[in-house]
Amino acid sequence: MTFGSVECVQGWAGAVPQGPKTGDGVYLFHHTAGTGWKYYGEGSGYDCTDLGLTEPAPFCVSG
Repeated sequence: MTFGSVECVQGWAGAVPQGPKTGDGVYLFHHTAGTGWKYYGEGSGYDCTDLGLTEPAPFCVSG
């Protein structure tokens, strides 16, 4: 599997997988100082408010 696109907003990155059997979700990663990028989860959409985002993000379904 590869990622077709990655979009970043305020320390969060949503990566859209490409390839056979990838489903319809995005892989979400979070960046923190000192530890770098960490895998957060996989899903079809996230709530921007729950992630602490103050601006819209393409991987959010609300907020």
